[in-house]
Amino acid sequence: IWQGYRAEMDNPAMLILLPPVLRNRKDVLFGNMPEIYDFHNKIFLHSLENCLGAPERVGCCFLDRREDFRMYEKYWQNKPRLESLWRQCSESSFFQECQRKLEHKLGLDSYLLKPVQHLTKYQLLLKELLKYSTSCDGVQELQEALVAMLDLLKSVNDSMHQISITGYDVSKSE
Repeated sequence: IWQGYRAEMDNPAMLILLPPVLRNRKDVLFGNMPEIYDFHNKIFLHSLENCLGAPERVGCCFLDRREDFRMYEKYWQNKPRLESLWRQCSESSFFQECQRKLEHKLGLDSYLLKPVQHLTKYQLLLKELLKYSTSCDGVQELQEALVAMLDLLKSVNDSMHQISITGYDVSKSE
């Protein structure tokens, strides 16, 4: 997604296909997706890989990075702006060409939902781990991690409801 769409927005050969409304608006369309990607690729994935021989540490991975997961709030808060921009340009030949080059069956909008879906998947993963870890080391940490992810999900959802209120300015609430 990053190379196949975002980088193509800077490709001079693709500039003719890029809708004017998208020029210099990559940050609106992709939000803080680079930050989320880097966190998972460079930090969180390695923490989880270190648990391969010690699955009882998975809860601690989530707890140790609890504050890092707050970056999802920023992504979700940008979502209304992203969706508004997407509605204006989703049918453009630029996106169709990028999708063709990548040989993706789904459009970019499907991939832009992935960060939104991560938090839900994490809490489901933690619930599943808890189901099979009733009398193991690390159960307390798994439970705390689940509570932390559920709290973050609630916070993000509350934030989204506030944003949907007409005229609400997120920056004033921080």
